[in-house]
Amino acid sequence: MADTRGTIKGALIGGVIGATAALLLAPKSGRELRSDIRDKYASVQDRTQRMLTDAGHKTQEIAAQVGQTASGIVDKTRSALSAAKEEVQNWKEEQSESKDDKKQSPQMN
Repeated sequence: MADTRGTIKGALIGGVIGATAALLLAPKSGRELRSDIRDKYASVQDRTQRMLTDAGHKTQEIAAQVGQTASGIVDKTRSALSAAKEEVQNWKEEQSESKDDKKQSPQMN
């Protein structure tokens, strides 16, 4: 994520610098130059807004997927714990019954 953020930031800064240099080095009148700068600024601002919106939507999608996956893992873990608890309880009952049977067996003779 940090690499992507750095790449986007570098691309935006490079684009702004390149566009500004092209505008300043082109032989135009001051009025035309200011108009071109204003137009380029608006274009960059629109592209940046679209990129931020897309990134926000993508983040929400990923967060939803992570939430669903985590929920599934929690459900499976609960089921496994419940099954293990039941197995331990059954084992304890069997051990208790086995002890009771052993205690009763010598008394019958």
